[in-house]
Amino acid sequence: MQNYELLIERIVKSSGLDKEEVERKVEAKKAKLSGLISKEGAAQIIAAELGISFEDQDLKISELMGGMRRVNVVAKVINIFPVREYSKNGREGKVANFIVADDTGNTRVVLWDTNHISLIEEEKIKVGDVVEIKNASTRDSEIHLSGFSELKKSLTVIGDVKTETTVSEGTLAEVKRGQSVRIRGVVVQVFQPRFYSVCPQCNKKVIAVNTGALSEEGKGEGFKCVEHGPVAVPKDRAILNFVLDDGTDTMRVVMFSDQIVLLIPEEDLKDAEKAMAFRDDLIGTEIYLSGNVKRNQMFNNLEIVASGVEKIDVEALIGELNKKD
Repeated sequence: MQNYELLIERIVKSSGLDKEEVERKVEAKKAKLSGLISKEGAAQIIAAELGISFEDQDLKISELMGGMRRVNVVAKVINIFPVREYSKNGREGKVANFIVADDTGNTRVVLWDTNHISLIEEEKIKVGDVVEIKNASTRDSEIHLSGFSELKKSLTVIGDVKTETTVSEGTLAEVKRGQSVRIRGVVVQVFQPRFYSVCPQCNKKVIAVNTGALSEEGKGEGFKCVEHGPVAVPKDRAILNFVLDDGTDTMRVVMFSDQIVLLIPEEDLKDAEKAMAFRDDLIGTEIYLSGNVKRNQMFNNLEIVASGVEKIDVEALIGELNKKD
């Protein structure tokens, strides 16, 4: 809804129409398309029909939307990640990521051009610097720079910035990749838990390096951690998948160990009887789910990686509603 209100404000300012007229056009467009698009999508269509473009303008971070071109932003760098090398489809290269923020929000910036990446590698751009980004594009909630984009330090002074993650409270039908969301819904399906091996020192996934030699349990006896080398006895960590339904749509949720323990001791999932009892109890439970919306590359659909889960206390909720009355 925040993006929708910003869109309406910009359309009103650029078109000269009053807010009520613009909103009537949006509702009419949404009705004409049988409700197949969101209000935000309908507003973007109305803007295009009125000849209004949001490209090539200086934007606040809260005004960014997926699919924009020629994006200009001035913001402060609040975090920089190590430059990574990659090899994909026979191509090798580097990619750099950092986080920028202004007084409205924060977002990730992704660099693919070697000239831009060198600014990070040579520390010509550091945490605390204010940068000027021009001619970039947005993919979901991120800013991506190509070789045609500009990145340079700015003389603009920016004081306090919004460093906390902006969480959207909406519906599953409205979520977009890259968003941090909080959704209220009902668990309608729970899948069999899966387990993977991690390094006991850093909790990162280990690689089996001697799969030919199997232990009595059928596991490869040799494991290696990228950071700590050979691992004699790795730890098992669980992954739990379930489906959430909020009345507008359903979506798969992926939950890792640090969130699973909020619902059940992780070791209990290895006990078939306890795992089945947990599954039966969780199905039909109403919860508040917090997490990040990601795209599952295998199935090419959206899913939520859980960062928090809370069972809804119906009696307490009724009590709160009665207080408001």
